[in-house]
Amino acid sequence: MAVTETTITERLALTVVLLTSIFIIGTVGFHLIEGWDLLDAFFMTLITITTIGYREISPLSKAGKIFDMFIIFMGVGTTAYGFANIAKFIVEGEIRSILGRRKLDKTITRMSEHYIVCGIGRIGSLLWKELKSAGKPFVVIDNNREAIGPVDEDNSPFIFGDATKEDTLIKAGITRAKGLIATASSDVTNVYITLIAKELNPNLFVLARATTEDSFKNLKRAGADKVISPYLIGGRHMANIILKPTVVDFVELASGEKKEGYYIQMEGFKIRNGSCLIDATLKNSPIREDIGMIVVAIKNASGRMIFNPPANQTLCENDVLVCIGDQDAFDAMKKLVKAKKT
Repeated sequence: MAVTETTITERLALTVVLLTSIFIIGTVGFHLIEGWDLLDAFFMTLITITTIGYREISPLSKAGKIFDMFIIFMGVGTTAYGFANIAKFIVEGEIRSILGRRKLDKTITRMSEHYIVCGIGRIGSLLWKELKSAGKPFVVIDNNREAIGPVDEDNSPFIFGDATKEDTLIKAGITRAKGLIATASSDVTNVYITLIAKELNPNLFVLARATTEDSFKNLKRAGADKVISPYLIGGRHMANIILKPTVVDFVELASGEKKEGYYIQMEGFKIRNGSCLIDATLKNSPIREDIGMIVVAIKNASGRMIFNPPANQTLCENDVLVCIGDQDAFDAMKKLVKAKKT
């Protein structure tokens, strides 16, 4: 069974306490037994415990020799005990670090349909926490050890490296990934990340962060599927809070924010091949009556969005149902869309 860091730390603290006690006992003992002043008594204790091998301050009496042997056994034993714990702390720490990294690399290698978050700033930190909270697989990339520290401490998958390098993105499993989010602080860096990511995986969905209008256009040209300006969104959101407070409250509620005891979510559910919902209408399906889910829109295979679909709307393969409901309704809906037609 491996010794924990806390246990080793406690042992090191115990070693310090024991050595301090031995120094005090030795200094006082030599002072009383041999009549030396405190400095000479402390010096004698020091050379005894460290086994330096200097001569005694002055010839020891019989009682002084017995006391000196006691200090040797206690001091040398305690020092050896302390060094052993220090060595174990260093060796086990290195082993844990190596094994932990290998385990993390294997985890990333097995990932597919995951998201890659490039850059851990204020936006990136929020993103990986939201992805983890939603139970989505992800890998974080950053070349700043201090920034990536919280991800490491959380035991979440990460790669310490430059996201503008092909090798780093390949190591993050970009060819198997579902999406990439470029949230580096530099717009130029985000453009490079987008270009390389799209070259390695043309089907990858890329969401990029932009701070200026020119960067917005450049990221679109680089192949980003969606470009977001946090400053623009923040400004609009603040304006809407003033102009449309009720609408904002509903949107925040639908995005999963708990408010005044209510907690609803909004999400899209895709109808895949063989689903029991294919060719059914909203009225005949259990979506509204049995599950209690509200279908606010349907996005069909061509990309056309049908808002507030009627009850006789026929559901087709590859339709995406944009729904609002509570957690129980969401759990039931996830099972329903996976159910096969009998």
